[in-house]
Amino acid sequence: MNPYPGKNSVFIMDNARIHHDEDLVKSIEVFGCRVLYLPPYSPDLNPIETAFLALKSWLKKYRDVANNCDDPIYILFVALSQTTSSIFN
Repeated sequence: MNPYPGKNSVFIMDNARIHHDEDLVKSIEVFGCRVLYLPPYSPDLNPIETAFLALKSWLKKYRDVANNCDDPIYILFVALSQTTSSIFN
């Protein structure tokens, strides 16, 4: 994996309001990076949406385990450990 942010890197973000914050954009551009935004309503172009879907599916499938766990961070780690790169194929 190449180090980033570096000069000529492209920072791709969705259209969340926070991502359009002028200070945020300037703090990225100061490193020589370019900011690009995904088209509105395009979760198919945003790989994190696939990961979120897998995480939510696991939590729904194992709802009883998740609800009985006192540590929400732990249960997220368990759910994420069950999610493999095959979800992106």
